[in-house]
Order: sequence, then C-alpha cells, then structure tokens
Amino acid sequence: MASDIRARLETAILEAEEVSRSRLRASRELASGSETAFTPIRQAAEEIREQLRSLPSIKFTINPDSVIITLMDRELWFGYDAQSGTYLAEESAHSWYDAERYAKSGEWTSADKCTDAMIRLCAEYVRMARAINA
Repeated sequence: MASDIRARLETAILEAEEVSRSRLRASRELASGSETAFTPIRQAAEEIREQLRSLPSIKFTINPDSVIITLMDRELWFGYDAQSGTYLAEESAHSWYDAERYAKSGEWTSADKCTDAMIRLCAEYVRMARAINA
C-alpha cells in the first residue's frame, strides 16, 4: 500500500506542476528558423553564465532555441517565436503565501532589447542571490 501512495503522490505532483506551467511557453511552438534568430540571446546567456559563475545558486540551462535561468523557486525562460518574429520571456515563481504560481511575460522585436532585458533580470537575480547567501 505504501508504494501505491508514493506512486500516486508522485503522479499527482507531476500533474500539478504541468498544470501550473504558464500557457505562454506551452502555446509557443518554435520553428526551425528560431535557432538562428536566437543565437545572439544564447550567446549572451553563455557570457552572463560565465560572469555569474561565482553565484552557484543561479543556474542556467542553455539550449539552441531557449534559455532557462533559475534562482530557488524563480525561473526565467527566453525563447523566440518565428511566426511573429518576436523574442519572448517569461518569469514564473511560486508564491509561498498563497501556494499559487504566477508568471510575468515580455516580448521584444530585437535581440538587443531581449538581451538588455535578460541582463536586467539577471541583475535582479544577483541581488536576490546575494541576499539569500548573506
């Protein structure tokens, strides 16, 4: 019986996490041309990751067509929508107060504007990481 409870709990957790994911990310299918347009963002993320190497609590997952930056329960996702020609970002986190996930999103028409947003959001993560580690 205990193993049944554990399996059911794990399944329920996975289902809850899937439901809580933002619709923006789930609704965007990245086309093959996205990788080329996304190259400047990926390169910027690689450079930012190198600069923030001394803060191991900020984690980077860099893919050819997306970047995910995490700090504790906060997550930044960057991607490119080839259909609209826009760079996309979404920040999601879990509110400990009301047990709900929330998400904020942004769109930019140029890689430079998206890179600037990534830099500014990472600066905020650095501030929070330093406060957590203080």
